[in-house]
Amino acid sequence: MSIWNIFLLTGGLSIFLFGMMEMNKHLTSIASDKMKHIMVALTNNRFRGYMTGLGITMVNQSSSATTVLEAALVGAGLLTFHQSLAVTLGAELGSTFLPQLVAFPSVTKFSTFIVAVGFIYTMFSKTKSHRHVGMTIFTFGLLFLGMDMMSESLKPLRTYSPFIELMEGIETPIFGILLGLTFTMIIQSSGATTGITIAMAMAGTITLEQAIPINLGAAVGTCITAILGSLALNWEAKRTAYIHVLFQLIGVVWIYILLVIPFRGERFYVWFVKWFCLHVLGTDSLSRQIAMAFTFMPMINHLFVLPSLDLIEKVFSRCFPPRKADRVFSVKYVSDKLIESNVQVALLMAKKEILRAAKYVDHMLEDTKIAFRSKDTAIIDHVRETDSKVDLLHRSIIPFLAKLSQSELTEKESRRCMNYMYIENEFESIGDVIDKNILALAEKKIKTKMFFSEEGFNEIETLLEILSKNFERLRVALEQEDLVLAKKIQEEYSNLDEEKYKEMHIERLHKGFNESIATSAVHLDLISYLNRINTHINYVAGKLLWLDSSNGIKRADNDGVVVETVGNIDN
Repeated sequence: MSIWNIFLLTGGLSIFLFGMMEMNKHLTSIASDKMKHIMVALTNNRFRGYMTGLGITMVNQSSSATTVLEAALVGAGLLTFHQSLAVTLGAELGSTFLPQLVAFPSVTKFSTFIVAVGFIYTMFSKTKSHRHVGMTIFTFGLLFLGMDMMSESLKPLRTYSPFIELMEGIETPIFGILLGLTFTMIIQSSGATTGITIAMAMAGTITLEQAIPINLGAAVGTCITAILGSLALNWEAKRTAYIHVLFQLIGVVWIYILLVIPFRGERFYVWFVKWFCLHVLGTDSLSRQIAMAFTFMPMINHLFVLPSLDLIEKVFSRCFPPRKADRVFSVKYVSDKLIESNVQVALLMAKKEILRAAKYVDHMLEDTKIAFRSKDTAIIDHVRETDSKVDLLHRSIIPFLAKLSQSELTEKESRRCMNYMYIENEFESIGDVIDKNILALAEKKIKTKMFFSEEGFNEIETLLEILSKNFERLRVALEQEDLVLAKKIQEEYSNLDEEKYKEMHIERLHKGFNESIATSAVHLDLISYLNRINTHINYVAGKLLWLDSSNGIKRADNDGVVVETVGNIDN
């Protein structure tokens, strides 16, 4: 094997891994806003949880990424440990989708064409989402281009005696498992390990008997990413990562047993894979055999694990017991039973739950101020976790109020119920503006090491402070049903003057301030988003005025403290 073959191998491996990682990144970016919410919403039962893990992993092409996300959601209390188990198993099967794709050797012939299509599409894309699609196509082509380069570089090894002797040793399952485990812990992707074994198969340098143990070790080695990702999270998140290792070890035991059982002159598992590919798929392609062997690993494992999942969870919990402090995040006050028992109590509990959602939105606003001062994106992840809580409360509060509205309500109760729905929708919309728009600007500022001018940054902080104060006053107005304070918020709606702050920024542009020029797009967009939030606040204040207008008005001082009541208040 010449030095040029080594260059071609390392280059091909680099391109393959880069293509796989970047494809994962861009696929995840396309669906990032939905993945978190899908996982929270679709894990109520074991089958849906399994299919959620399978589907998300087929999209992001990484069981490790799914498990890390899952551990974070468990750590944040948005998923229970029990709900996460089926998701983990589904992710294990979903991780075998990529090897099935790369097992089409003929696609490598079109790799440069796919790269060209992706590049052209990206160049002419005008929106961020379209650029992600273009980059997905581009990196998909890179993946196959890397495969082709590796396969070509490995061909001389077919007659290289030291390599042949090494591969013969790997036919002993335990050695192959250890090699696959070690290599995958380094590159942190079982799909990549399998892709490399398929490239070796295309070059004729590996057999099915040698590839299976390597991929078996890869299945365990990929767990390292989830374990590392859980280190900074709480105990429940760590348990979610640890049980992933247990599931994979159980699978290794089952397949290892099938590998040591002789059958018709071969190992049973090897014979079964060859038989299936030949008689069911109609092919004897070694690449397809390796891919199917990798897919059958979790499938066979799950035939045993899924029926005994409760027992496995019980045994695991004895070794790694849950801690009482870690509880799943959910609604505290609303329940359908309240609707049947007492409408007035149901409305009171709905209000308390809405105030809970408002509290989390308030936290998001406060943390957003920190995000624009920070140089670390960790605060952004924290704000997004808080938004997940706001979304979860929203998905419980709105159906509760909708069902309550179908009950026999008085005119006053019906008005209150309807206005609570409007108010809750506005709070959720504020959370979305922060999560989807403002945090994206904060993240861009941090990652590009962007600096506002001193005057510009002071204006941004002033706007955020005004907004935070307005929202806090709104919370007080809702909690105390202070209609005077709500009216005051409406009257002072113009205290966040969007046009004034934009004009101040444009004046700095005319003066040629370098920082203002560099941050112009972010600065102007941020002003617009903050004004949008203030519009939502104003809208809620208007709804408060209609909340219980027949019962008189509460008067408050400048700090929002009730000092006088006019009219007839009925709480």
